[in-house]
Amino acid sequence: MNTFLLLVPLIVVMVLLLLRQHMLVAGAVGGILAILIGGISPADAGSIFTQGTASMLGITTPILYAAAAMMVGKAGSIKAAVTLANRGLGKQVGLLAAFMVLIQAAATYMAGMGAGNTMVTAPLVAAAVGAVPPVIAGMAIATAASFTTSPASTETVITAEFAGVDVAMHASNMMPYTILFWVIGAALAYWGVRKYGSLTVGDEGGKDEFADVSAGTLWVRSIPFIALLGLVILGSKLNGLLGVALFTPGSIILLTTVLTWLCCKMSLTEAAEQLVNGGQFILVTLFSVGMFLGFINMMGEIGTFEAIAGLAGAAPSSIIAPVAAIVAFIVAIPSGAMCAGVLALIMPTIAAIGTSPAAMGLVAIATGLGTQISPVQINVAALGQGFKKDIMEVVRMNIPYVLGTLAVIVVICFIVG
Repeated sequence: MNTFLLLVPLIVVMVLLLLRQHMLVAGAVGGILAILIGGISPADAGSIFTQGTASMLGITTPILYAAAAMMVGKAGSIKAAVTLANRGLGKQVGLLAAFMVLIQAAATYMAGMGAGNTMVTAPLVAAAVGAVPPVIAGMAIATAASFTTSPASTETVITAEFAGVDVAMHASNMMPYTILFWVIGAALAYWGVRKYGSLTVGDEGGKDEFADVSAGTLWVRSIPFIALLGLVILGSKLNGLLGVALFTPGSIILLTTVLTWLCCKMSLTEAAEQLVNGGQFILVTLFSVGMFLGFINMMGEIGTFEAIAGLAGAAPSSIIAPVAAIVAFIVAIPSGAMCAGVLALIMPTIAAIGTSPAAMGLVAIATGLGTQISPVQINVAALGQGFKKDIMEVVRMNIPYVLGTLAVIVVICFIVG
C-alpha cells in the first residue's frame, strides 16, 4: 500500500491534536480513516478497539498507588512533611526551596500525577520564597520526570507496554534518570533563590492548620506519606533482601491505610472513602487513554507505524532516539493535557524501530517536559494558581529551563539509544 495513505490517519490525528481537539475525537477520526484505508472489517475493528481499552484497565498497580497517594494527601500527611521542612530549614531559604521541590517530586512519583500535589505544595513554596522563576521551573521539571517514570502513572504503563518490560521493572530501571532530573529541579530552585533572593509577597490570609502543631505531632502525621513513598520506591528491593514478596501493592496500600488511620485525624471509614475517591482520576484517565489506544491500534493493524519505522530507519541509528525525544517534546506542547495520548502515538513508532527501553523512558520524560510549557497542561495551571501568576507567564518562565533540560535528554539519548 502507498506509504502516504498509511500515514494519512496519523497525520489527521496529529493535526486534530494540534488544533486542541479532544484526544478521543482525534483518535476516532484516525481510527475510522484507518478502517476505510485498510479495509478492516467491523468485527475486527471492534475487537482491536476493545483490546486497547482492556489493556489499560487491566493495570491495577497504578490505580492502587494513585488512590493511596490521594488518601494520604487528603489526610494532611504530605502537608505535614512540607511544614516540617519549612520549620527545619526556614533560615536556609535556598535549601528550603530545593527540599520542597524534592517533596513535590516524591509526592508526584508516588501518585503518578502532579497537579493535585502542586495544588498543595505550590502555595507553600510561594509563601516561603515567592514566584522565583527557576523555582517554578524546578518544580515543573521534577514533576514531569516523576509522573512519566512513576509506577503509578498512565505514562509509565504505556511506555513499559511498548518497551516490552514490566511496569515496576521499567520504573526501577528509570530511577537513576528520575533522580537526575529531581536533582536538576532542586538545584535550579536553590540557585534561583540564591540569585533572585526571596520574592515573598506576604500572607494571603487564613490560618495554617499546622501553625500551632508541635514538631512531634507533625512527624507522626507525616508517617503515612513517608511510608508509602519509601515502600513504592524501595518495596521490590526490600522483597529481594527479605527473600519473600512481603511488600506487594496490596499490602503497601493496606499498611498505608492503617497508618493513615493511626497517625492522622481520619477514621477508618473516612480513609476507605478517600482511598476509593482517590482512584477516580486515574481510572477515568486509563479509560480514556485505553479508548484512544484502541483507535491508534487500528493504525498499527494497517501498517502505519511500520511505514514510519521504515522511513525513520533510513536515518543513522544513533540519532533515532534523540529525534524521537525532540518530536515527542514538540507534539506535547499543543497537546499538554494529553501526555499519555502523545505517548500512545509516539511509542509504537520507536518500539518498531527497536529503541532501547531506557531511551523510550527518556522520550517519555521529554514528552512530560513538553507539557510543562503548554498552556493546556493542568500542572501549569496549578503552578499559576499557587504562585498567583498567569498561565502564560508560567509558560514563559519555564521555557529556558525546560529547553535546557531537553538538551540534557537528547545528549543522554545519544548514549543509551
